[in-house]
Amino acid sequence: MGSIDSCSLPDFVVEDLAASGLEAHDVQARVLDNAERAATSTSAGTQGYVLPYFDINGRLKPFYRVRLFDAETKFKQPRDAPNHVYFPKNFHSTLGLNLLQSNPLNKYVIITEGEKNAAVATKLGFPTIGLASSDAWKTRTLLIPGDASLTEHRNKLAIRLPNNAEAQEDPTTTLAIGLSELIDFAQSRKLHLIIILSTNNVTGEVDSDDQRAAALLGFELRFRGIPFHRIRQITLPHFRNHPDYTGSRVSISDLLQHPLRGVDTLKSLLTENLSRDSAFPQHPNLRAHINERLTRGKLSRKELQDVSLSVLSDLDSCGRRLRDISGQTYYFDHQSYELLPARWPNAPNEQYQGDFTQYLYRRFGLAAASSDKQLLIWLGTQFSAEDPIKDVIPQRVLAYDAAPRDRVLYQISDSQYIEVTAQGFQIRNNGDEGVLFQSGQVEPLDAVVLLKELEKQRAPAPITCWWATTLAQVRLRDKDKQRIVAALLYYLSPWLFRWRGMQLPVELVVGESGSGKSTLCELRLAILTGRPYLRNAPSDIKDWYASILNTGGLHVTDNVQFADKALRQQISDEICRIVTEPDPFVEQRKYYTNAELIRIPVRSVFAVTAIQQPFVNADILQRSFILELDKSAELIAAENRGIRYDSSWKTKQLASHGGREGWIAHHLVALQRFFQLVESSWDSDYQAKQRLINFEQSILLMAKVFSIPSSWIPTFLTTAADHAVTETDWVMSGLHEFSLEHNTRDLKHKKFYTSTISEWALTTDEFKHCDLLINAHKLSKYMRAHKSAIYQLTGILELGKENNKTFYQFRGSALPRRET
Repeated sequence: MGSIDSCSLPDFVVEDLAASGLEAHDVQARVLDNAERAATSTSAGTQGYVLPYFDINGRLKPFYRVRLFDAETKFKQPRDAPNHVYFPKNFHSTLGLNLLQSNPLNKYVIITEGEKNAAVATKLGFPTIGLASSDAWKTRTLLIPGDASLTEHRNKLAIRLPNNAEAQEDPTTTLAIGLSELIDFAQSRKLHLIIILSTNNVTGEVDSDDQRAAALLGFELRFRGIPFHRIRQITLPHFRNHPDYTGSRVSISDLLQHPLRGVDTLKSLLTENLSRDSAFPQHPNLRAHINERLTRGKLSRKELQDVSLSVLSDLDSCGRRLRDISGQTYYFDHQSYELLPARWPNAPNEQYQGDFTQYLYRRFGLAAASSDKQLLIWLGTQFSAEDPIKDVIPQRVLAYDAAPRDRVLYQISDSQYIEVTAQGFQIRNNGDEGVLFQSGQVEPLDAVVLLKELEKQRAPAPITCWWATTLAQVRLRDKDKQRIVAALLYYLSPWLFRWRGMQLPVELVVGESGSGKSTLCELRLAILTGRPYLRNAPSDIKDWYASILNTGGLHVTDNVQFADKALRQQISDEICRIVTEPDPFVEQRKYYTNAELIRIPVRSVFAVTAIQQPFVNADILQRSFILELDKSAELIAAENRGIRYDSSWKTKQLASHGGREGWIAHHLVALQRFFQLVESSWDSDYQAKQRLINFEQSILLMAKVFSIPSSWIPTFLTTAADHAVTETDWVMSGLHEFSLEHNTRDLKHKKFYTSTISEWALTTDEFKHCDLLINAHKLSKYMRAHKSAIYQLTGILELGKENNKTFYQFRGSALPRRET
């Protein structure tokens, strides 16, 4: 039958359509006749009208539903007919107009319940399809046990199940007619499918049964190829505060017809929803849903995928999935502000334990039990494969700020960090300004106590150098200049890692056993992170990479002694490169590939403790600050008493200044005053004697913070490094000694050759067995490879060749002997 105009329809039909903003021709409604009454088992006295169905292109289909009045059931469809998707007759043209626009947010189709809701939304420019009910996206078939009994209850069929039996849905349930067509169309046009169901006007939420149906529809759409991030849901606003609205539910047509809401409100809801990373429909009782599915026994591939997607949708609703450059995945929880490393089993026999594993158990009841492992494998795959997943550079302890800003960002807990600038301090939630600190890096500080300490210490009074006082109690070889420089260094390192491109030195703490090397480093870590964990010496370069890449702030390797010279050289070269790289990284082969390389950032300063100097190359020594410890002075002072060890020294040092909160506040106040000096005193054209970029000027400004005289510091830094080079390089030490003996005597301003040096070396007890010194040919090669260092340390300069022999001359002063 064709449609008729509104004037030929009964008033109750016209009024019913008008309540939704429709006219008869919008849906081609027609009066209910006898054939349709018979097909739908509708009694002769019941009034109603017919809503014909159309396909996606607007062609009439041989299916309809009837709207009934004064009947127990408001809508019916022909008996034994499967469910159909309702496409309004102008759906295709409305969608086509939207797709012609350049705005990508117009590429969507709304899925709602009810033909009239779909028709009015499409009429107003929102391409919408309708379902007979929230779960009518499929034709349901229930599997009933054979010994169930059938009875009649209030004109309905009642099924009584035997004890401990339950009805299950047939897993081969078919989709509603037309839904596959919509899915194919959405895939080809990359459309978002947005589910909008009626909202309960009392609770302001979608009823749980409808929400469950929305979630299951989302799982089905994803299984059939619609990308995860293109499956969305919008919850309509309620009208509880509008006294003129008396309905118990708010549908999409109610929203569009409401005088204070209307088209603009729906447009705003769509824009906001589509701008979000994810809005996948959530299951209303996910934990119960997961447990119910998992207790069924072995799940099919589709069932595992559906359950995994349900977990993924819940995760996306409460946080963000992230991935770093190495492929490691993370989850950022919007409620706790924690960035959790998300590690997954790759096979059923693998197990992982960690904060994220515990999170999954607390939230979903998932564990590494055998029944859950297959699900966790699926979840791990979907976690990184399903969009949206964003890139992240996780920070640890201190955030590397690539922007040229004078500030320090320090992690005070898994969920908070503090920002320090010249103007003051501000505690922020993890994730603010895109800064994400990884969980599990520091013991949490009491933010309230920290702020109180900051207020107490930031008074304009002069600030005391706590580290100078502390180091006075350490068995240092030099309790004068070396102590002061070390104290100032501890206020810069690692706090100002790569600030204005600054290169911080490698800290080499050298001294005999029992001199207190490890305890001093443990104190620094106890203050910085609350975790005084020292690293073992690596057995190979991969061990060392793994250690430094998972450390933030300060990386301390304890008791280093390299039996493997090749490993020592390899680590020495890598440290030198990392110290001077503008954006330091480690390059590795990506896992599960043969040729693909990845660059993983390094965000820590290096410290090493050793009984003897572990490195001998000049390049690393010139990038180092060497702190020497010596028990001999204490032995002399102790006389017959002997050396005493205070097992609680580290604890006492922490407690003496108000615990970690007091120490951290002290460091932050020093940094604030440092930044204030930078604003007025920083010299961008500063000419440094020390080779590390911006380090010399920074340590001079930090000395000014504590009112410490500093004119001697540049010379001390360079000579300390030079002495380290001469003392660890036997050949350089010999050249230095040769220069000290001859530069002021008979060879002054005269030419000499490597044979001159070799003949001298043979006459000395200290160097007569040094093969490179006593062999003139080998010595010539060495001096050619170290020209600048030799000139700087000894004053010896290569001037040219005479009779095919290279000759040298003293053109500078030798480094003075080290004070003892």
